[in-house]
Formats: sequence, structure tokens, C-alpha cells
Amino acid sequence: MPRSALLPLRARIVLDQQFEEIGLMMAMAMTSATMPDPAPRLLDFTVLGPLRAWRDGTRLDLGPLRQQALLAALLLRPDMTVSQRELLDGVWGVEPPGSGSKIVPVYVHRLRRCLGTLGEGAQEPVIARERGGYRFVSRGTAVDVMRLDEAADEAAAARRSGDLEAAASACLDALGLFQGEPLAGLPGPFAEAERLRLEERRLTLLQEKVECQFQLGRFEDAVGELHALIPKHPHSESLTSLLMRALYGSGRQADALAAYSHLRRRLVEDLGVEPGERLRRVHQAVLRGDDAALDLVSRDETGRGASARVPSARRVPDELPAEVGELVGREDELALLTGPRPAVAAVDGVAGAGKTALAVRAARALRGDHPDGCLFVELHGHSERRGAVPPERALRRLLRAVGAGDGSGDLDELAASWRSATAGLRLLLVLDDASGADQVRPLLPAGAGSRVLITSRRRLVGLDVDRRVSLGPLTRQASEALLTRIVGAERAAAEPVAVRELATMCDRLPLALCIAGARIQSRPAWAIGHLVRRMTDARRRLGELTAEDRSVEGAFRLSYDRLPSAERRAFRALGTAPDGRSGHRALAAALGWAAQGAERALENLVDANLVQQPAVHQYRLNGLLALFARELAAEEAQAPGRANLVAVASAPARF
Repeated sequence: MPRSALLPLRARIVLDQQFEEIGLMMAMAMTSATMPDPAPRLLDFTVLGPLRAWRDGTRLDLGPLRQQALLAALLLRPDMTVSQRELLDGVWGVEPPGSGSKIVPVYVHRLRRCLGTLGEGAQEPVIARERGGYRFVSRGTAVDVMRLDEAADEAAAARRSGDLEAAASACLDALGLFQGEPLAGLPGPFAEAERLRLEERRLTLLQEKVECQFQLGRFEDAVGELHALIPKHPHSESLTSLLMRALYGSGRQADALAAYSHLRRRLVEDLGVEPGERLRRVHQAVLRGDDAALDLVSRDETGRGASARVPSARRVPDELPAEVGELVGREDELALLTGPRPAVAAVDGVAGAGKTALAVRAARALRGDHPDGCLFVELHGHSERRGAVPPERALRRLLRAVGAGDGSGDLDELAASWRSATAGLRLLLVLDDASGADQVRPLLPAGAGSRVLITSRRRLVGLDVDRRVSLGPLTRQASEALLTRIVGAERAAAEPVAVRELATMCDRLPLALCIAGARIQSRPAWAIGHLVRRMTDARRRLGELTAEDRSVEGAFRLSYDRLPSAERRAFRALGTAPDGRSGHRALAAALGWAAQGAERALENLVDANLVQQPAVHQYRLNGLLALFARELAAEEAQAPGRANLVAVASAPARF
């Protein structure tokens, strides 16, 4: 009998994990210089019903319910590190297992074996160990809740542009993703909270679809669906309000009044309360026959809603988001984007450089030259909770926006339909947060009078464009002006030296400046110098640049997490180099790589706007990115068992 069979399960798991990581490191050292990361195999997950998973079409056995609940707690927080404590609380709540936190690595070990890896060559696990916790790696995976987000976004955009048919269709697509109760049967507080959240989303989508049906005059279509839902939500005033309006719009005034009486009786008998004011107003409007108060189209003598509210001509879409404040310090770049002849312009820059703000400002300046509309598509190339929008989905949304229907066929057919639909149009199209050239290329319109503005964290070198604009830090004057605008001229004038120091500590990065300014703005008792002193300690600087759901570190991490494993390792290693500087040969020697492989990884980091290149074969990390890289390297070194693993794999970067 082999000696490993005598080891306890926990010890065998730890050894398995360590040998997996040794293999990963040695494989990177041997292969990253000569071959690219393999394409990930597709993992499909569904959570809008029972939790299920498929690899390449084959259904996977996810194990017992608690193990599935732990997977759900990671899966629904993609690319975010979740601590063991959070997993214990989310899966077991106030009744932790007798084995305590030891059960979490056991379940993770089993899930890793079940789910496999992201690539046959890289052997990167789907569930990564990081920072004292675990992270679900979304690259190479598809989750139905991400498709739900995309369909909901399509519905909202279609409704804003006045295309009610498309909005109702997108809502129907989103609702069709639900296959029963979300996370059906899974135990624990996290699963229960997610069930409630997703059920609320389902009801919201249903209400939005019904509102579109009302405005299209299709009242009968809504009645049956609402009748089926109300028994599941017997005290829902919002659903009963919709049912009353649908019945009234169908010419069934008496039935609408009966629906109100039925709900009122349930509320009084079950809860001892009367209906709320909003529902009482709907009741009064039905009694009066007040179509306007019910927000319904007028009815003809047959009782069916007329479609008079829907204009016969296509409404010109204008989807540009609102601007907040003034654009500061990007006058030269704005002139390049709004000047003559750049039919396709690409704006790139590190996370937080202000790419979207610049593109929106340019689009607003150009909108008058494009009478056929302004379209804005969020491609989610670096989104925290959803994957990049597939070009097929983006094309269907664009086709609906210009009144060309839903489109059909594969990517090539959809792209051809889009080119045909836009051949005679003068459109302005903003494609925000692109993940790469292959996502954008099929979306380019054909009209000679159309214009496209693209933003991306990456330099889209694989895309033919007329103009490229790369955003670096703001000038010193512009960064101080931005801080002054946020904190107020009086406070800034009282501490000019502190304003200058704070701008420098923020690397003159717009996102960092806005967060720092907002923190001071919200703390009247703070002097600007108080935040400067807090940020003087480089170890806490990134932590200070956080405000609610915005953080500089979080923005950087989204870019880092989407890198292939070799580029992540090169980025961490560069963070440990003196002054964050290195040539490709020095980095190759430090990592045990071939020089060609190190150069390729560093050049890709330059394209990702994570590393600067001051001269040929010279690479540099500046300021906040250098701090971030050093933190990542320290976390990697402090991970349990990492020191021995690194020594075995010859991984430490010694410059």
C-alpha cells in the first residue's frame, strides 16, 4: 500500500494542492516562453433554478448540497476573493459544522477535482486560492445570471430608445432563463438571500414587460400571466395593481374591481392592514374609468388597446449617459476625437483614466452631425459581476435600436445584417469597455457618415482604427484643478501644498483624484492635509482610495484578474524589482524563463496599460500600480505553504 494512502484526508488534500501548484509553476517556467496560454474549455453554470454545471456539454456531479452551496457562494461573486469565514457564515450560518473551518478546504478540493481546470496546458484551477480565501475565476465560464444581466440591460436600452417591441422581447428572453426557484434546495443564509434577490429581479422584469405590453395595447397578453403569478404572491399589491390595469385595459372593469376586493380581503384577514395608497388610487381610477390616471393607451370600442401611443416612424435613439461635472484636463484629447475624419477612434488607458467620460463628452459634441441617432453599448470587458458581452448579443441589440428587428443566424450573418441596416445611416456609436478587437470588429457600422468611439483598457492593436488616443495621467495643473472642483475652491485655496501632495499621491489618476476628493468633500471636519498624512504610509495608500463601491485597487484587480497566468506572474515580479523597473532579460533570469517569453509577457502588459515602456526592452511600474504589484507579490509569498512551493519551482524573482 502506498504511504500516501495512510495519510488523513486533510493532509492528502493539502499535498494534492501543493503538488498541483508546483506543477503549475514549473509548467509556466518551461512553457510560457514558447507558447501562449491555451484557450479555456467552456464551463456552463445555471443558478436560475437548481445549481447545475456542464463542461463541454457534459453534466457534472457537484456533490452534496452544502458543497453546492459553497460553490454558489463563490460563483455568484466571480473574481472576488471570499474568506473562509464568509464561506462558513454563508453556507452554515449560526450552526457551523463540527469540523469548523477545515471543511471548507475539503469542499474546495472536491469542487476543483469536479470542475477541472481552465486550460489543459496551464492547469489553472477554476477555484483559486488567494489572500486567505478562495476566488472563482470567471474566465472561460458562462453563468446564466450573466445572460440575465445582459438581457435586462438590452431591455432597458430598448425602452429608453422607444423600441417597446424590443424591450418586451428582451424581458421575455430574460424571464425565459428562469427554470424554477433560483438555487433550488440549497441551504444556508447566502443561498437564501440570493434566492430572494433573484426572485425580486424576476418580478421586476415581469413588471417591466407588462408595462411594455400596456403601452403596446396588449392587455389580454398580460392577464393570464398575472393570474398565474398572484397565487404565489397573495399579498403583492404591485402585482394586483398590474392585474387591475390589464383587466381594465381589456374591457373587464368589473373583474378589475373584483381583483381589488379579493386582495383587500386577504390583507385584512391575514395581516390586519388595508391596501396602500398607490393601490387605492388605482382602484379609484378604475371606478372613474380614468385611462390617463391608469397610464393606459385609449381603448377602441372592442375594448382592445389602440397603439396610438407608438409612433409610426422610427424614433431616433439617443442613448448617451448623463455627464457629471466638467471634463478636466483632456482638452487636447477631446480635440483629436472631435476633429475631422476619424470614422473610428479608440481611446485606451489604465483603469480609472477617464476613458468613458472623455468618450461621452466627445459624443455629445458630435451628436448634431449624426441625425440617425447616438447609440451607447456597454461591452463589460472589465466588469466585476458579469462577463464580456458576446458580439452576437451586442449586434442583436444594435439591430433593434435602428429598427431592423432582432436579427438571426450566426455572428457573420448578424454582422452582415448590421452593415446592411447601417449602410445609409449617419450614426454615432460609442462602444464602452471593450475586452479586445475581436469583440468590437463585427460591431462597426457600414455607413460612410457614421462615427465610432471605442474605449478599452487595452490598446486594441488588432483593430484597424483611424485614430488612437492613449490616456496617461493628468497634468499637475489639471489634477489640482479637478481636486479643487470637488473639495471646493475655499478649502483648496487654504491648503495649496496639501492639494499638490495629494494629487501626486494619487498619481494624477482621475479615479483616484475623484475618490480622494469625495472623501474630503464628505468630511467637513477634515483638513486636506489629514488625508495626505493618512496616505503617506505607502502600505495603506491603496486602502485609503476607496469610497463605497469604488476603489482604485478594485479597478486594478479587474484588469489583473483577466490576465493569463504568465502575465500575472510577470506583473507581480516587476513589482518586486528595484524602483519597479526591469529589462526583459533581467526579469527572465529572475523567473527562470527564456528571454523571449519574458519579453512577450511584458509587451502584453504594456498593451494592457498596466506597465509603461520608457525605452526599448525597458519596463516600469509607476506609483499606485507599483504598490498594487508589490501587494500581490507579498500576498503570494505569504499564502500557506507558498514559501516551500516557490523554492521548489525556482519562482522567486531575484534582480
